[in-house]
Amino acid sequence: MSNDSARRSRTARARHALSAVTTGTLRLLADLLVVSLWVLFLTLLFLATGWPRWAFYGALLLGVGVYVSVTSGW
Repeated sequence: MSNDSARRSRTARARHALSAVTTGTLRLLADLLVVSLWVLFLTLLFLATGWPRWAFYGALLLGVGVYVSVTSGW
């Protein structure tokens, strides 16, 4: 009897660990996609308009900072 409950407990912990790893991986991929799209958008915008490089880096840092502050609670 106690062997069955220990086995169920190990299985539940393994499923929880797998779920946590999967969730973390999906979150990391989503963050990578969002930041990559932001960089691509800014690059194309600044190449088309000829705005200065310092403004590009400022907008890049500002955008990533806003994204981090908005998603930090998730």
